[in-house]
Amino acid sequence: MNTQQNNTDVDVVVVGGGPVGLTLALLLADDGARISVIESMTAPGDLPRAISIADESFRILDRLGLADTLKAESYLDTGARYFGLGDRMLAQSKPSPSRTGHPAKSQFDQPVLEQLLWDRAVEHPAIDFRMGERAVAITQDETSVTVTTRSQDGVTSTVVGSWLAGADGGRSFTRDALGVPLVGSTQEERWVVVDLLNTTREKEPYAEFHGNGDRPYVLVPGIKGRLRLEFMMLPGDDAEEITRPEKIRELVLPFHPQVTPEDVRRAVVYVAHRRLAKTYRVGRAFLVGDAGHLMPPFSGQGLNAGLRDASNLAWKLRAVLDGVATERLLDSYESERRTHAKKMVRISHITGSIVMARGVAAVARDVVFAVARLFPPVHAYLSGMRFITPPDYAAGIAVKPGREVDPRLAEAVGKAMSQPKVESAEGTASPLDAHLGTGWAILELGGKGTGQVARNPFWNGVPRLRLRPRGHHRGPEETGPSDLIDLTGAFVDPTRPLEVPHAVVVRPDRYVAGVFTAADEARVVAELRTYVDLSRSVDRSRRKENR
Repeated sequence: MNTQQNNTDVDVVVVGGGPVGLTLALLLADDGARISVIESMTAPGDLPRAISIADESFRILDRLGLADTLKAESYLDTGARYFGLGDRMLAQSKPSPSRTGHPAKSQFDQPVLEQLLWDRAVEHPAIDFRMGERAVAITQDETSVTVTTRSQDGVTSTVVGSWLAGADGGRSFTRDALGVPLVGSTQEERWVVVDLLNTTREKEPYAEFHGNGDRPYVLVPGIKGRLRLEFMMLPGDDAEEITRPEKIRELVLPFHPQVTPEDVRRAVVYVAHRRLAKTYRVGRAFLVGDAGHLMPPFSGQGLNAGLRDASNLAWKLRAVLDGVATERLLDSYESERRTHAKKMVRISHITGSIVMARGVAAVARDVVFAVARLFPPVHAYLSGMRFITPPDYAAGIAVKPGREVDPRLAEAVGKAMSQPKVESAEGTASPLDAHLGTGWAILELGGKGTGQVARNPFWNGVPRLRLRPRGHHRGPEETGPSDLIDLTGAFVDPTRPLEVPHAVVVRPDRYVAGVFTAADEARVVAELRTYVDLSRSVDRSRRKENR
């Protein structure tokens, strides 16, 4: 074996160059960290695995400058339809309108996303992208993590990082090397997934779940003639036989009558899993994406959960690298992300059970849906897809609001921050995120002449924005880049003005960490200080040359 010592010292080693690993690497690198990415492949993946993308995922990708390009290749703002016996429609659902400034649910093409992320990572000066290398050993001590890699021609090298993130998928080497077991179960039902090109079938913006009691199937439309079909395998079906070209043609002909072999991008059998890593952290190493959670695909949450992992971990590692975080901050990664992933695993399993029902179970399912239509609250819950709950970090890095906080703002604590359109002093309208930078931020809410609410030196390193209501007439002191008009009334509504000025504390991942008035500032500062010292935090502007 050809052995070569090639030590590289970086801030964070990311094992796995898929969409989750590269998102994490780019978020950190854009914030000034030195990153090494270890990836066994030499080119981005070209198979359409994940197919549904949530609003928060677009928001994360927007920070990397990739959201608009991906949207151009996506079927935006889609919903779902559920069919029962006799192909009767049981329910039609569409997510409630998103507050984040992006479509709540869309269908995308994973190879497009992987190419966008790969190209940015290759070009990024702060990323050491080790393509064609796989991790073969991981060791750590109190100050660093060492990863041994082996190239395709047998050359070994080592990478030493202050921290490590394992983003190497469901069969994660990192997870195994850290000795972390998976807990949960593997679903008994097998499915065959077929991805097609050049379909001409008229499409509506809905994924279709057909629980016909015979061979349940799922149909997910895309743009540019893309179509995904998923068929449940029945007892006695052979995986090799059902994926033969002639059998695949038989299955897809009703949906693509002119199908040719070239139209079949992929035809594979999978077994759905419901499993979580027992822990997301071992010392200086963390698990993200499928390395930490495996879930059935029926609610389209797998990749979205992974991108949330990346966004959540990135800012916490950055704070540690800056020397402003406590150990509690890193521990919060698992408490925030594993809790939500567990919920999504359960919801995905329930959705799959509805689709896969057969026999008496299918009859019972249809009756339940028929009865649900008679009760408006239940019907609204289902039709608004409220069962797919977004993360709520109120029990994590967030401070419970005091009694004097306006209820409209109090309910935002722990949740993703709303993103209204705002207007600058020059009259330019843009999303609020465009003004927040990459770190923490404070939104000062109140009328003219209210002054600052956040006065404690704890906030010295945090940029502030002042939001005024629509129709507000700017005074001479309100013409700077931090003075903005809330055009949609998400934070300051001219028809329902706040009684006293408020401050909203926004985390780097765009979640609300706290809302307070001047009277309660000291308590909020004391609680946040147990996680991070914002008086020494660094406000970084993303360098345009890295986009």
